[in-house]
Amino acid sequence: MRYVSTRGFKYASLEDVILNGFAPDGGLYVPERIPVVEPDTLRSWSGLTFPQLAFEVLSLFIEPSDVDPSDLRRLLDESFAAFDHPDVAPLAKTPDMLVLELFHGPTMSFKDVAMGFLISLTDHFLRRRNERRNVLVATTGDTGPAAAHAAIGRDRVHAWVLYPTGGFISDTQERQMTTIDEPNVHAVGVGGCADGGDDLDAIVAKLFADESLREECGLGSVNSVNWGRVACQTVHYFWAYLAAVGPDGLAAGERVAFAVPCGAFGNLFAGYVARRAGLPIARLIAATNSNGAVHDVFATGVWRRRPLINTVSSAIDIVVPYNFWRTMYFALGEDAAALRATQDTYASTGEARIPNAALEHLREIFWSASVDDDATLATIGTFYGSSARPPDAGRYLVCPHTSVAAVAAARARAHDPEVGGRKVIVLATASPCKFPEVIRRAL
Repeated sequence: MRYVSTRGFKYASLEDVILNGFAPDGGLYVPERIPVVEPDTLRSWSGLTFPQLAFEVLSLFIEPSDVDPSDLRRLLDESFAAFDHPDVAPLAKTPDMLVLELFHGPTMSFKDVAMGFLISLTDHFLRRRNERRNVLVATTGDTGPAAAHAAIGRDRVHAWVLYPTGGFISDTQERQMTTIDEPNVHAVGVGGCADGGDDLDAIVAKLFADESLREECGLGSVNSVNWGRVACQTVHYFWAYLAAVGPDGLAAGERVAFAVPCGAFGNLFAGYVARRAGLPIARLIAATNSNGAVHDVFATGVWRRRPLINTVSSAIDIVVPYNFWRTMYFALGEDAAALRATQDTYASTGEARIPNAALEHLREIFWSASVDDDATLATIGTFYGSSARPPDAGRYLVCPHTSVAAVAAARARAHDPEVGGRKVIVLATASPCKFPEVIRRAL
């Protein structure tokens, strides 16, 4: 398994991909090929624990020569040991839909699912090289706490967590970073970010573009620019599907739809990879808030940069979802030159038209919705009320980002024939307790 850049660089080892984050040409790493899981193999994975399934899925992309299988199992077991649910990511059944709870990690967001493994793998490679890294993290609220927590006790990793000040993240999210008193964890509030996390992403990209600075400072990244994050996030799609198969759920081989809160598009790209790898996914529903970057692309075929809108679903307040470029690379038939031309046009003019063939490919797989704050808040309230089951069952509460996905799922059922009567699995990406002010407003 070799890795290439979306902008044309060839080839990189897994170790270089994980430790460097960005490719030397400024592109994002992707595998040279995506292996296909045969239906019999998928069925044989039923009944595995989450770490066991993660081993099988990640072994598609990690050769034994890169990481010894015994080390890979150990790293995965360590990564999920801190989760407070025995299933790691339980699949909840509500009256309206299936909800995959990805928030049972140390910082109560889905970022914990992949971040613990990525930091562990980074530390593993650094020890092998006898090196250290300054890991840069730009966050809109959840990535930063996950990275900061995962770095605790890792003396070869210094985590520099950049977050936008001025109300872009919740107090809970900020304190999850600033209250960690460890010598290798540095939380840095950055002012003047008119576009929130997008401004920080741009800063990090510029730092990595300076080759001499990158080498001198030993820079690395654990944002979802890092392929390791995306690879690990493919696991929960396989996990959710296998958990949904059963007498009262999916038939084996039946296709399903996933509704995913859409920020930087990393989680959705992981679903795209899982689909290409053979998971029976009929539709990936890109649930955006009022910023609606990818919704504009799917609706109009043009990617335009717009001013950032602050919403109650703040962790997905992103107008430049950089992992969309990875998806575009495959939609363009893995044509790096075509992607470079599209990216350069976007960088110079603030917009780019998606070629027709690529747009058609994307529309075959993705369906999108843009959900405003009113709908987000209303759905938190109605979902909480409608999930009550007398006499003793508890109500089901969702975070604002999960609410955005629930609204998008309902709209897809009503308007997308490919979703229609299919089972829809909503990815719950954060615990509602991280957003107390929003929940109070909603209820």
